Amino acid sequence: MKPERTRILLIVAPSIVECYRTAREFGLDLLQVGDMRCVTKPHLLRGWTRATPFIALHRERWPEDLDKALDALTRMGQLRIASNVDLDQFSEKARA
Repeated sequence: MKPERTRILLIVAPSIVECYRTAREFGLDLLQVGDMRCVTKPHLLRGWTRATPFIALHRERWPEDLDKALDALTRMGQLRIASNVDLDQFSEKARA
């Protein structure tokens, strides 16, 4: 049998500090959950499994290249905005 795939949540922001703040705003603890990845550069958005969920805040303050890359990959279906179900799964892992 195939092993179950690990679900990944991308936290997209222009810096690691902003990734941490974004995670906290969504009720997640980066120090507790190993299935989250911080993405701070446009080229790091490439290569994820189709429909990988992400969270992001304050995109109006981002560098244009990061915002455009995230927008393009979302429109193509490569990435998607995380749903409440996704966030609940990661919150449960953080509580465990």
